Amino acid sequence: MNDYLKFEPSVKPLHKDSREDYWYLFKDNKLMVLKEKGEVKIPRWKDVDVLNISIYNIQSMGSYYNCNCKCGEIIDDINEENIEFLNLRTLSTLVDEESYLLASKANLLLNWLKLNQYCGVCGSKMYKKDSKFERAMVCSNCGNTTWPRTSPAIIVAVTKGDRLLLAHNKYFPEGKYSVIAGFVEYGETFEDCVKREVFEEVGIKIKNIKYFGSQPWPYPNSMMIGFTAEYLDGDIKVDGEEILHADWFTKEEVLGLYNKSISIGSELIEWFLKNH
Repeated sequence: MNDYLKFEPSVKPLHKDSREDYWYLFKDNKLMVLKEKGEVKIPRWKDVDVLNISIYNIQSMGSYYNCNCKCGEIIDDINEENIEFLNLRTLSTLVDEESYLLASKANLLLNWLKLNQYCGVCGSKMYKKDSKFERAMVCSNCGNTTWPRTSPAIIVAVTKGDRLLLAHNKYFPEGKYSVIAGFVEYGETFEDCVKREVFEEVGIKIKNIKYFGSQPWPYPNSMMIGFTAEYLDGDIKVDGEEILHADWFTKEEVLGLYNKSISIGSELIEWFLKNH
């Protein structure tokens, strides 16, 4: 299985508890990590057990290379030189993509649990369903059931010959740009969303929309679906609310305008740099 699926999701542990199991523990929305010889690592149970801490909201995530993965929250103060607490954006710059995605999954599961303590229908207390195959919260009064949900969003690299469309969002640091992105509306296909978002944000029409890849994005619970597309018609006219400036940039100009990271937005820009 490891050769095909490195991580196997599961509501219940797939293996006997082991001191080698991975534990993704959060405090104030920051992940506890070990720092060893300049590297950041996810703690195993053998690292956590000696800390004598209380763990809340424990959930099984699945199995990674035949080791159980679990997540939970702590409130205890930990004063160990080799332990730090990092937010996920910082973590993304320090670990490989697989480690980051598993940490993101842990954060998503914990947030889902916290946001569904009470029923959205009758307001009664919810409880975790005892199931080997189904992850769900059930209302103790009316039986309303809710499952983990993901909010799909598109992100697209639009090219015009040897230039790439980049936009400066009002929340970006000064001088930084990225590709166009936005949430999918109910009843909307991904492709239609790509067309709409580009037209709404910068006023141009596009063609040759092609799937690029996807990436979970825990801010707060998105699934980013990446595309490439080509310019068709129109002049750039930003919406002035979300997007403050947008333009076509050459490879040489693009290099200084974005922050390289493991995000799919960065991957799309690097795809352009490599192929144009």
